Amino acid sequence: MVTILILLLMVFAVALIWVGSDWVTDSLIPVAHKLGTSYIAVTTLMISFTLSVPEIFSAVYSFLMGHVDIGLGVIIGSVMINIGMTVGLSAMIKPLFVEKLVVIRDGIFLIIVAVIVMLMGSDLNYSRSEGIILLLLFIPYVLNVWTFEKSRTHKSRKEKVETMKHNLDRIGGIETVLKPKPSLFIFILGELMLFAGSYFFSFSLVNLSYVIALPEIILGVLIGAVGTEIPNIAAAVQGTLKGFKDAAITETFGSNIFTLLVTLGVFLLISPLNIEGKVFYFDLTWMIIIHLLMLAFIFKGYRYKEASLTRLEGTLLLLFYFAIVGINILFF
Repeated sequence: MVTILILLLMVFAVALIWVGSDWVTDSLIPVAHKLGTSYIAVTTLMISFTLSVPEIFSAVYSFLMGHVDIGLGVIIGSVMINIGMTVGLSAMIKPLFVEKLVVIRDGIFLIIVAVIVMLMGSDLNYSRSEGIILLLLFIPYVLNVWTFEKSRTHKSRKEKVETMKHNLDRIGGIETVLKPKPSLFIFILGELMLFAGSYFFSFSLVNLSYVIALPEIILGVLIGAVGTEIPNIAAAVQGTLKGFKDAAITETFGSNIFTLLVTLGVFLLISPLNIEGKVFYFDLTWMIIIHLLMLAFIFKGYRYKEASLTRLEGTLLLLFYFAIVGINILFF
């Protein structure tokens, strides 16, 4: 009975996160319009932060409640689910295309960041100073995005702004009476719902660890990450259906960079942590491999002048993610 109540609270929390994300991003559309072509990078970073709130909240809350492995699992799981499900499912619906320069700017940087995170954990310990380094590494990324977007032609920047507005509009995608007119009040209300949903989800996730026989790291990877990423997955799939063929990939790049540098950086800034050998040799290793696999598919597309990610490649990414989760459950 307790388990059912916890799961019901979790479903309610995900609904709050979903509606809150929808209202907040809808309210950012006028902001994106006002910032216009001069501040594309600012809008991009605002979106990344807004969509990462549930994940940051869940990771930090779990840590503060003494469930470090759940928080770490949410971080690692979010990164892998973005590739396996967000990108994989989207590519299965329609082949995806993404600018080569964006892949070089964000995709290569993402691989470097993932390798740095793994190397930092090679002694099975993450220190507070390493958390500070991760946070500082976010600065050159922001500057690089800013410089890159400013270097676009006016026409390219204008098209990018319009795409960004459409992307903001489809996040959540709740086409019902729950679609109020964007305003400052709706923005604040959406943020409150987002934080309330994040709290309830984190609370239920921690309490779920007491009633089901799963290692906490797996609980974080399997349930924590899925719950916080459901709105993002739905948004990417909806965007792909509407013809935005680069949305899933570009948002995954930005989201994963934000997760590994900011979320993990904040996590470590609160307190250092030790990790099990299994987390280093299995989870972190396969986290890098799934990133490399996605990038290999994308560059193969450029080499043979085809889609950046085909339906077959999307299927392989999804199956690869399920295999990682399955092995985690069966053997750990």
